[in-house]
Amino acid sequence: MKTTDDLFLESIDQYRALIADASEFSKNISNLSPEEILHRCENLQKQQNKQIKIDRFIIEIMLDSGPQILDTPYIGEYQQILDKAMQACDEITLKTKEIRTTLQTEIQKLHQSRKTIPANNSNYS
Repeated sequence: MKTTDDLFLESIDQYRALIADASEFSKNISNLSPEEILHRCENLQKQQNKQIKIDRFIIEIMLDSGPQILDTPYIGEYQQILDKAMQACDEITLKTKEIRTTLQTEIQKLHQSRKTIPANNSNYS
């Protein structure tokens, strides 16, 4: 059976992997195709789902342990890595919103340019 320390260490390691993948994705997102972005998002979602299971168990342990959980040697590191993971995921969200806004602007420009071109140009008749 895993100890509380083992669970914290496992969670911390998984968060490190998630942060590394999220950071690399965020750094390269503007060079990726829509399919690659979707694939990377799906992979991050799988990692997050796996992490959720461990974190739920850790939360149960925290609730059962009460204030004594603060004596666990890895609680501070766990809190720090959790914060970093949230920041890494927020960075991806911000960059994807920027890309979406840029694409929406380009689409609107295309629609506007279509409206300014006459459908029946009499100069070519």
